[in-house]
Amino acid sequence: MSEIRRDYFTDRLVIISPERSKRPSDFKRNKQKETVNSCIFCPGNESKTPPADLVLSQRGGSLVKLSDGESDPVTDWCVRVFPNQYPALSINPPSSYSEPPHYSEPGYGYHYIAVATPNHNESFGLIDMEQWVNVLAALQDKIRQLFSLKGVAYVATFVNHGSEAGATIAHPHLQLITLPSLPPIIEDEAKSYEKNMDDRGICPMCSVINLEQGGPRQILATDHFIAFCPWAPTHAYEFWIYPKKHQTSLLKVTQMEIRDFALILRSTLGGLFKALGDPPFNLAFHISSEKKTSRQIHWHVEVYPRVNTWAGLERGSGVFINPVTPEQAAQDLGTHSRKELASLIGIV
Repeated sequence: MSEIRRDYFTDRLVIISPERSKRPSDFKRNKQKETVNSCIFCPGNESKTPPADLVLSQRGGSLVKLSDGESDPVTDWCVRVFPNQYPALSINPPSSYSEPPHYSEPGYGYHYIAVATPNHNESFGLIDMEQWVNVLAALQDKIRQLFSLKGVAYVATFVNHGSEAGATIAHPHLQLITLPSLPPIIEDEAKSYEKNMDDRGICPMCSVINLEQGGPRQILATDHFIAFCPWAPTHAYEFWIYPKKHQTSLLKVTQMEIRDFALILRSTLGGLFKALGDPPFNLAFHISSEKKTSRQIHWHVEVYPRVNTWAGLERGSGVFINPVTPEQAAQDLGTHSRKELASLIGIV
């Protein structure tokens, strides 16, 4: 069963999850290429996954929310959300704790898959904007539902694209894993936010957004969002997408803002696809907890292309060598992202 362990000296958390080793793809070096027929996320294979408790389907020109019956799955779907067959955490872990230096706590949590498109061969950088709107709407609904559950302090939402980025199934999908406490990175961002608010009365990321708008690291800006390469990126071509106005909750984003978010997300991921030839990447949502807490952040998305390898210095010291300046990365990504944006909104 799963447990959550903390490092001897730091706040680094590790989920020990023996159940994950049962996945057929784990620990195999010569993996067979996945086909549409063998992919459990493809249409026609719905019975090969746990029943989906959130399904979006286009019916009669409208998007409707459905769920699978136990033996009667929805087949005309555009987004499916269902429990992971091999969850990292368990809703029934042993209730045992241990003290430092061998600190551990029950590995309690929920682990879901959100299949982003029925099309197996469609990359995240090619999914059309309307489909992105559907995906983001589904994420909002599922994240809201997960935060309503007991023992959920945070919902980690992320993409692994490409085997080098940790994807074991090629079909485009996102994952949602709940955690019983704020993860260290979000906790650090929340502490920075709180300190800046106390000292200066302004969100630190609002200050950064004001600095980066129109600057050499900006990739793209829409009505409500800005995409830019951070000043000190740990990955080559890393970029972040932030709401321009101060927002702490993804769940309070309006339908108009969701469409604008889909536009900039699709444009920048399309730009990444064109600039680097569909590279492996990780994408992570950084959001505030929706529980009653003072720990708030300016929510955003971070994208980490996996085009350079972390080696001894990075892993042993936490100091990173980046072979590409963020200014050059922003120029390369911006050129292609602006073309994607123009194509999406019909500018010739």
